[in-house]
Amino acid sequence: MFKPELWQSHDEYRTIVNSLGRRLSRNNPRYQFDAYSKERQKLLSLNLDPLSDYLTPFYSAEGRPAIHQAQILRSLILFTLLFNRTDAKTSLTAWVRDVLPNSISLACLCGFSSVEDLPPLGSYYDLMNRLWLNPREQYSRSALLPAGKNGKKPQKTIGSDGKLAEENPDTFSALHTVDLIRNGSPASENPEAVLQEIFSLLAVFPSIRLGLIDADDLTVSGDDTAVVSHTSPNGRHLPSCSPSCPFRKTCGRHYSDPDAGWGWDSDKKVWYFGHTLYMLSYRNDQEKVELPLMFKFTQARRHDSLNFLYAIDDFGRHSFGLSPKNICLDSAHDNLPTYELLEHWDINAFIDINGRTKSSENAPDDITFDKEGHPLCRAGHKMCSWGNDPVKQAHKYRRPLKCGRIVSCPYEKECSKGSYGRTIYIKHHADLRFHPRVPRDSALYKETYSKRTACERVNDRVLNDYCLQHLKIRGKDHFSFWMMLIGICIHLDARYKTGRLN
Repeated sequence: MFKPELWQSHDEYRTIVNSLGRRLSRNNPRYQFDAYSKERQKLLSLNLDPLSDYLTPFYSAEGRPAIHQAQILRSLILFTLLFNRTDAKTSLTAWVRDVLPNSISLACLCGFSSVEDLPPLGSYYDLMNRLWLNPREQYSRSALLPAGKNGKKPQKTIGSDGKLAEENPDTFSALHTVDLIRNGSPASENPEAVLQEIFSLLAVFPSIRLGLIDADDLTVSGDDTAVVSHTSPNGRHLPSCSPSCPFRKTCGRHYSDPDAGWGWDSDKKVWYFGHTLYMLSYRNDQEKVELPLMFKFTQARRHDSLNFLYAIDDFGRHSFGLSPKNICLDSAHDNLPTYELLEHWDINAFIDINGRTKSSENAPDDITFDKEGHPLCRAGHKMCSWGNDPVKQAHKYRRPLKCGRIVSCPYEKECSKGSYGRTIYIKHHADLRFHPRVPRDSALYKETYSKRTACERVNDRVLNDYCLQHLKIRGKDHFSFWMMLIGICIHLDARYKTGRLN
């Protein structure tokens, strides 16, 4: 059971750190309490009190009361801040069993008055598991799943944009997903909803209060990154399965990461086995800091355009009313359903044009588009705008050679034999894509869209600075929990860098 009165308040934590910590530093230099000055300031600015009532539903109403829950969470955050700076490196087991018991200074920073109060390793994992909404049976060491469920490394054709095409476009289409969202239904399962809300309570909203995030003029950028799972895609037999078993080739196997799958890393141009991490991020130009706002792990094969729809739907449901004014996305998100959803929500869309994406069922395959959304002929020349056709409900464009805009064309004979020249029509329903609220050739568009690189910098911090790619963890549940911790640490780093500490 969970009793809020047993929760260590922020005032109690500050008292322990300020009184015990100063005494350690003054009386015994070997404790090296001052060596963790940065981490002390960051943790003192992290108020965990909003969770004292929030966590109650995740514990039973009977039984032995859970203690030290605030200290455990603070210990995990301190461990993340100190990745590779202690003998534990990135091992939680070593942190709990070897480092904390031998360092009263670190134990004090976690909120413990003495090393005798330190909880066992199982208490850490108990807290992690309670905050995951889906049943955890599939993660059990005795859980069995079909042999070969992950298959072999795919031999699919990669698109010309370097992205992996969506496997089942009829089932997982952007149009279908947008319809679900607009009808009020969840776009996808979201077992990490509790982690997303805790992240908002501990990181996002305090950063808004401290002025690091402008909630009234919020520009959000979205992008994904590949996260490799260090596990075998083939699984393993249980020890009880004898090598002489006649069904050994087809019987079930245990997978240490049953959520992982094959995906294409468009940055490294390689296949990988793992997950896709999609994040929504924010950039503060004045302070020059980038902050994550929402995170979601999806299947490795899922396309960016659908990942964004899943993430923005979760953002609307679990960010407690926070709403963006602008959305900045790359060309992989260039599809009409996304524009229509953002228009429905009164959000300005800043999305780079994907010239290879057809805008209309009448647009020929050899017609491409520039970044401003203007159609280009086969030779790469801009086609001439020639008014609207009310019958076809489309905008009309003519071949530039016949309009006198150019003097010659290498495809003159192949393009059209008529004197009027080739004509194409772009349906009016594509106006949201080609004529967004903020024109693509405007200075405002370029200035706003430049903030999209925030998501790339946040991705770099998550994967490299905070070692998500190298942590010895498996399973979407643990990846999501550690991503929450890393996101909180990035916000703490920003507060320390800008001097905006509580």
